[in-house]
Amino acid sequence: MTARELSALAALRFNTVQNPDDVWRPSQFHVDGMHRATLRTLREGFAEAREGDNPLGVVVQGRRGSGKTHLLGWVREEIQGDHGYFFLVTLLDAKSFWQSVVVALLDGLSRESVDGWSQLKLFLQRLCQQAGVSRTVRRAVIGDGALTREHLDSFVGALRRLDRALGGRAQDTARALVLLAAEDPDAQDVGELFLSSEPEEERGERERWGIRQVDRTPQEIVRDVSHLLALTGPTVIAIDQIDALVAQSALATKGDGGVEWEHALVIEQIGHGLMALREITRRTLTVLCALPQTWVSLREIATDTLQDRFRETRPLGNVPDARTGREIIEKRFAVRYHTAGFTPPYPTWPIKPSAFDRAPEYTARQLLIRVGAHIRDCVLDERVTELAELGAASDAEQVVPPRQVPDDDLTVLDAKFAELRDWADVSGALNPAKEDAVMPALLSAGLAARIVELGEGGRAFGQDPPPSAKPVLHARLRRNLDDVTEDAAHWAFRAIAAEHPIAALTRLRKACVAAGLTSDAPKRRLFILRNDEWSGGKRTREAVTAFEQAGGRRLSVDEADLRILAALRDLLAEDPPNLQAWLVDRRPTQDVKVLAEALGDVWSDPEPRVPAPEPRPEAPVADGVPSLVVGRAVEGGDAPVRVALEALRRHTAIFAGSGSGKTVLIRRLVEECALQGVSAIVLDPNNDLARLGEAWPEPPAYWEEGDAERAARYLEGTDVVIWTPGRAAGRPLTFQPLPDFAGVAGDPDEYAEAVESAVAAIVPRVKLDARTTRAQLGQAVLRETVRHYGRRPGTATLKGLADLLAELPEGVSELGNAQRIAADLAEALRAAMVNDPLFGGQGTPVDPGVLLTPPPGKRARISVISLVGLPGDEQRQGFVNRLQMALFAWIKRNPAGERPLGGLFVMDEAQTFAPSGSMTACTRSTLALASQARKYGLGLVFATQAPKGLHNRIPGNAATQFFGMLNSPIQIEAAKEMARAKGSGVGDIAQLRTGQFYAAVEGAPFVKVRAPMCLSRHPRSPLASEEVIARAARNAG
Repeated sequence: MTARELSALAALRFNTVQNPDDVWRPSQFHVDGMHRATLRTLREGFAEAREGDNPLGVVVQGRRGSGKTHLLGWVREEIQGDHGYFFLVTLLDAKSFWQSVVVALLDGLSRESVDGWSQLKLFLQRLCQQAGVSRTVRRAVIGDGALTREHLDSFVGALRRLDRALGGRAQDTARALVLLAAEDPDAQDVGELFLSSEPEEERGERERWGIRQVDRTPQEIVRDVSHLLALTGPTVIAIDQIDALVAQSALATKGDGGVEWEHALVIEQIGHGLMALREITRRTLTVLCALPQTWVSLREIATDTLQDRFRETRPLGNVPDARTGREIIEKRFAVRYHTAGFTPPYPTWPIKPSAFDRAPEYTARQLLIRVGAHIRDCVLDERVTELAELGAASDAEQVVPPRQVPDDDLTVLDAKFAELRDWADVSGALNPAKEDAVMPALLSAGLAARIVELGEGGRAFGQDPPPSAKPVLHARLRRNLDDVTEDAAHWAFRAIAAEHPIAALTRLRKACVAAGLTSDAPKRRLFILRNDEWSGGKRTREAVTAFEQAGGRRLSVDEADLRILAALRDLLAEDPPNLQAWLVDRRPTQDVKVLAEALGDVWSDPEPRVPAPEPRPEAPVADGVPSLVVGRAVEGGDAPVRVALEALRRHTAIFAGSGSGKTVLIRRLVEECALQGVSAIVLDPNNDLARLGEAWPEPPAYWEEGDAERAARYLEGTDVVIWTPGRAAGRPLTFQPLPDFAGVAGDPDEYAEAVESAVAAIVPRVKLDARTTRAQLGQAVLRETVRHYGRRPGTATLKGLADLLAELPEGVSELGNAQRIAADLAEALRAAMVNDPLFGGQGTPVDPGVLLTPPPGKRARISVISLVGLPGDEQRQGFVNRLQMALFAWIKRNPAGERPLGGLFVMDEAQTFAPSGSMTACTRSTLALASQARKYGLGLVFATQAPKGLHNRIPGNAATQFFGMLNSPIQIEAAKEMARAKGSGVGDIAQLRTGQFYAAVEGAPFVKVRAPMCLSRHPRSPLASEEVIARAARNAG
């Protein structure tokens, strides 16, 4: 192969997956030979809409890869080329049907038409021409000049003369559309808020533009906009991507053949919305794109008259003939070869014309995959092989590993990346006026780079192409879960820097609609990038609470993150040689904290690029890698099922009910880790983990060969300590905000840091965390007093600090009213200690280093934290919150480094600490640990009897999962749904025996296992609270 041929072949890049927004890009590759009957039906609908009728809708059916979305791109070009308008609705929540349509209308109006103008500007230009407005008014109305109230009144007057009824009824919507097109951003906001059915930001701002004080529902906005558009041309409203919504509505058939009401309700809401959309719009063709099974569900479950309002086309199928298949490839090759300046021996070179004889066996996507795979093989081999036979069709895309590149070549890109990062201008990313233009490209670059870094693991991921000029979302990552149903998981991003409360609130609400964020849809996530706190207004608080309860999160983003993303954006645009290899080797997105926090549960880093070992069912963990046995396969020869110790960094979830053997499994995991030198902190809410240090009086019946010896080694080498926060008679734990001042007294910098740490811990407890003058004065006196107190001899205690504040000596503070302020602080501090005995009380200060560090001669320490002294859920949640924050701070200072696992943190009854649908004192800290702890080598174990009651982000953060026997129908269905999300089934979960579990290790399919018996004693009944306290006291002595 010559260098010229190699360069030409390398230019033949295919994108075989058309994402929703691809319909907005002009397609150079449309082939009329595909789907002739469907095209004919659509053209008939166009003609009816052009003539003024409201035609029947058209249902475009087809399986994945058959060309539905590509067909929508053709529809857009056809209707816009015929002086019409096109809008694309992505429906992710049936309850928000009309809000979703409004979002699509506003997005579509900002999109370019075939002549380069936005659809909004083009519409207003046409309407002005028909209404006969003056040139000066027309320029102002379409956004080419400054807009005044007089211009707007003149335009509406002309509209009412053109159509008296519509001009009167829709005049407010018409004014809002003109404001949306205005040069002035403030005017744009006024228009957008009205069209979004949101209240005005400032009282009277709408009245200044002549908009009356009327409330328009989203459905009324859709009607008004459609009728106004109809004055100037036909419209197509396409509804795409509803298959995932239908698939995720948990279709379940009852014994009597009926359908579960929740699924039926979703179907009915979609069906009613589609019918109403056709009824209220004018000169509009509604096009529904769906899988055949989705349309069957709509037709059979929704209102009977739905099918009477839509024309049903034949499902899109395979390439009809060899000629069409050849033309599909010819069009793509011709454009690429022309750009490369290369003339091939024949149009489809190196795919022989004879190869297309089997094209009718392929969908268009399958054909592109097959041809693309052959081209990549030629490029990698640096040798042209002409393809004469296509072979069998497949949907699987070839994953091509990057070529091995010398380190010197990668070093060149290191320098280039560093230069781009250091010189990046990211000032506009968090500027409310510029974020829509800057942030989408930054986030897209980060997601694209990460997908490349994942190698084969990135194959299931994709992202939305660039949004419109007025985006509702700035980026969205998608993961394909099922090719048959097109079920997918989504992670959406939206930066909101707006300071005005209503502007920020409107952006939040629209983002929630566009992301399909609801509490019953855990597969859809939304992350708001915002550094400022939300407004304290009632409506904002309600919206933020709903956003968080549905699984949404607000993340901060710093300049370092933005600089890395900007450098990646520029590198990807330049596309230098060896970029893919550099991304896979260097993995720069690991340093983007906002992506790590948002997507830590979505993907894990690929293993180092080494040859994969031959699969060995009895030992899937590679030889020499520290691992532990979690059970033996029930089917398959009793083979041991192992999990690598390092895999526990990526967390474990155990879902099992009473009598399932859940506690035994927890204990054996902790014990096996201890045998390998890994210490653990274990929360014990039910008194059944306090015997982790007690030997069996006799070997239990279910021990395997070698377990007796392992038990002896475990007990000899493990220090089991029972802690009893809240119970002084046992071994109490407390939170001491005052550090060891004496230990840092000789270092001014460390001493200053210790003072600031103490002040930060005390400020919220004495209510000084506000921005008021009183709070700032109180902080100043507290800081000066702590600085003085730390220099005094003896051990620093909270009681001693309160006593000093009560009688503050002269000269400690320079403030005039310092003694009065200090006296008030003393009372507040004493009250905090009374209300919370764990705050500065008697007991061992909580120090994760103490909890996880074994004494000399021991291999590991297991700190069992009994919650008997904290009887209420709120008390337990508050304690766990502070423990988790201390643990998080400690692991960041003491990461595992090269060790496979640095420690375990076990949370039994995890639904108490991070429940679904509500926020507790420790929800945020639990989720923060779940998404961040793996980086530092801390593994988490979540155990619960109620998978449906657990926060929906926990299962996604757990790479290893166990499902044991469950009895509640609700919990069984929740467990089945979680298993389906991992591509497996657990159909007989209610019939599992004690000790049997379905185990999915590191994302592998589920396998039924028999868990081993624990090494420490586990009788049928747990210890009484008094026994736990007595054991803790003996242990302390």
